[in-house]
Amino acid sequence: MSEQDQESAAGCGLAAYAMLLLGICLIGVAGIVLSSINLLSMEPDAISRLVHGSEVPVWRLQPMRDAGLLELKEVPLAWHDESPARDGTSICALRQKSVVHLQASQGQELVFSKIESITTKADGQGAVLVAVNGASMSLSCQFGAGEGAESFVRQIEKERSKAAAQSD
Repeated sequence: MSEQDQESAAGCGLAAYAMLLLGICLIGVAGIVLSSINLLSMEPDAISRLVHGSEVPVWRLQPMRDAGLLELKEVPLAWHDESPARDGTSICALRQKSVVHLQASQGQELVFSKIESITTKADGQGAVLVAVNGASMSLSCQFGAGEGAESFVRQIEKERSKAAAQSD
């Protein structure tokens, strides 16, 4: 190789290195953009949707077990966390035969066959209070906007009608 060829090829190494750094930089920028999109599309912490009990982490079900509202291997049909810290200390849930409400380690349970009425009361911001009324007690479950209050009421009505059909 002549001396002139060596001098003209000296910039190729620098160009390859610059391309490598540019590629790494573009991968980093793409990662930041995708992370930002994911962060912006996440639900706010204030939302706690109504979910099936199998979707709830075991530690969040423990307060129900401690209050005697849930058996060791039982999974709720529906579960909604009302607690500000989203730690399962204040919940409304559906079991196989009842609606349960837990607040401040005090549990209440109303069997589907004993339910006389279900009322809902919405405020202006979309929050809904669901009251499940029996002859001797009433349970109140608070749902925020878009947290599944309508679905909760439909599930209670369905289980209530199944209980009524079984008792006939």
